[in-house]
Amino acid sequence: MDIPHWQKHWHDRSAPFADECRQARDSLLSDLKQPGLAQQRVLADIIDMSAGSVHWREHGYDVVAADPGRFRAVLPVMRYDDFLPEIERETRTKGGTLTCSPVLRWLKTSGTTGAPKLVPYTLHWLLTYRIPAMKAMWGTYLEYHPELLAHPYATLDTQTVREDVFDFVHGIGHQAISNRHPQINSRDWNPPWYESPWFGPDVPSSHEGRMYHRIRHLLGQDLHYISSINPSTLISLRDTLAQHAERLVAEVRAGTLEGRPYTRPDEETARHLEEVLSRPDFSLRDVWPSLTLYTCWLSASAELYSAKLDAVFPGVAKLPFMSCGTEGVTTIPVDDSPHSQPLAVGQAYFEFVPAEVPLGELVENGEPVETLLFDEVEPGRDYHLIMTQGNGLYRLWTGDIYHVDRIVDGTPWIHFVHRDGVFHSFTGEKITESQVTQAIQRGLAAHGLGSGLYMCGPRWAEPPYYVVVAEVTEPSAQLDRALSDTVDAALHQINIEYASKRDSGRLGALEVVTVPRDAIAAYVESRRQAGNATQYKYKPFQRDVDFVAALTGR
Repeated sequence: MDIPHWQKHWHDRSAPFADECRQARDSLLSDLKQPGLAQQRVLADIIDMSAGSVHWREHGYDVVAADPGRFRAVLPVMRYDDFLPEIERETRTKGGTLTCSPVLRWLKTSGTTGAPKLVPYTLHWLLTYRIPAMKAMWGTYLEYHPELLAHPYATLDTQTVREDVFDFVHGIGHQAISNRHPQINSRDWNPPWYESPWFGPDVPSSHEGRMYHRIRHLLGQDLHYISSINPSTLISLRDTLAQHAERLVAEVRAGTLEGRPYTRPDEETARHLEEVLSRPDFSLRDVWPSLTLYTCWLSASAELYSAKLDAVFPGVAKLPFMSCGTEGVTTIPVDDSPHSQPLAVGQAYFEFVPAEVPLGELVENGEPVETLLFDEVEPGRDYHLIMTQGNGLYRLWTGDIYHVDRIVDGTPWIHFVHRDGVFHSFTGEKITESQVTQAIQRGLAAHGLGSGLYMCGPRWAEPPYYVVVAEVTEPSAQLDRALSDTVDAALHQINIEYASKRDSGRLGALEVVTVPRDAIAAYVESRRQAGNATQYKYKPFQRDVDFVAALTGR
């Protein structure tokens, strides 16, 4: 019997892929033991690749080629919008404006104004930074769970996709960083499952359709590992199974996919699936008893999914996904620490500014910014992140706030806390997402309840106040009143400005409204279905309280 092309690809790529990932992990571990040398190497490489560009020569930045120590004194701290004139030029030149490496793609990510950003994806950045970062992360996964390459059905990768591109900017594709299609060259991302039928561009592009195909292809197989970036994707996988239970059972029993012949009828798997999916509280471990690992973001707002993920993956190990954005990689996991990872000192040239510094005002006014290097940050403190990437975006203020947990061999271990400016403030109280999360966790714990998803928004009234909708096991009006008091009191302790405004009557008492478990998850999923599923992220903080009516009918 002929071996299908995708399985032949899997067998051909499995061993080389494992070797490449282990080598990338070894290089990462070496850098983490000598972070100063890694940072010097990155800065020298970026200067070498950019000093001859049009933009650098026009502004005199090329003088740092002879004296890299002047880099921070010569080049200004920039926001993404400050690069727009150069990016517009780059769309026409396709390289040579910001950096001397050709632009192969424009990466699409959400902009603050609603217009998608254009992040240059250059050949040099691809080969020197982004692909090695992905391989290093998978090297860690393989170190802890080699079974993810046990056979062609062992891994379900949802963190990357292959989708045809229909959006172009002057002939260059404009697509999400998660879309690894088409391959650029032989050194591009090429995991063993790249040709698998549930991974290729022939899979439906809709979120629900893609999820259904992934599930149908892997039912009855010994699936060991499910990878994801956002935890909501993993919840969505379980929801799709529940939503299409009857259809999936029928297709497995008939050996079809979307009504067309697919494989041999499998009565045994159909009976097992029918029994499992008849239970309202079934887990993915019930569907695939072979599951041993899942990965996704596990810190900041993603941590609120922890109880839900524990229910969906009982007894299954978890590892974190790297801290990253379309603009670049910040941390890469090297062990099973769920919330803290080492700064990826070989990925970018990193600078930090204490979080209490009004960095936005300084950059807006063109004032000089004093930054700290990786070896000047202190454990226990929060910092703005500024990074210079090999794609031409230099000294980019990302807007991300990171907390330094500890220092290991000179390398900071950090975790993402929140976005700068992501706070609510009626009267100057400036409540951050992390403060509200902490207050809600304290309030729930005071009543013997575990943490879950929540949403918070400002309600304008006389006086204004904040509304929180929180998931609990048994919602009630009595619990609403009790939680409102305890969460409001906790926020008093956490944010002294909130306490002052509440005590003076300028703010009304925070109101908590409880909803059943999975209510917010279902609301978030409905928004994912309506928008771009690979870009949409669960956000506890909302600009308004429209979500309250949608979730509670009030």
